Amino acid sequence: MAPVELGIEERRRIEWSINAGVPVARIARDLGRHRSTVHREVKRNRFADEANPYLDG
Repeated sequence: MAPVELGIEERRRIEWSINAGVPVARIARDLGRHRSTVHREVKRNRFADEANPYLDG
């Protein structure tokens, strides 16, 4: 079985949930995905801007 990529709606739900402080395990369960999939997505799209910390995301 080939892996299925996360869709834009799933990515948005992950973003909203992370911003709301929902644990990754719960986000994964709600999406029907493995928690490592959600962890990788969060890690891949997180950044820090030392010059402008208000832009961290």
